[in-house]
Amino acid sequence: MGAGGFSLRGGVRVVPKSGGGFRADSGWPMARLRADRDSIVLREIWAGTLVITADNVIAIRRHGNTGVQFEVTDHDELWLFTALRVDRLTSGLNALGWRIGPSG
Repeated sequence: MGAGGFSLRGGVRVVPKSGGGFRADSGWPMARLRADRDSIVLREIWAGTLVITADNVIAIRRHGNTGVQFEVTDHDELWLFTALRVDRLTSGLNALGWRIGPSG
């Protein structure tokens, strides 16, 4: 993580883009998000690691009042990162230049 980045603990839920169910689901503080201007890295023990870059991002969407959903080209899953203070998460990502769309 480069200078000017931030790190935040939270939870993660990994769901297929189509169909139902989930592959991983854990609450706070089992996941960590690290972000800087070049990448966002999500890590969780069961889900593994997701790296979001300008080259693979499809969408970053607000998920109600609980978190942010990440969709990338190289995974057939959506990753939802939940945080106790979702406004801190979204403002931190916005400050680094990551555009967060409305709930989808």
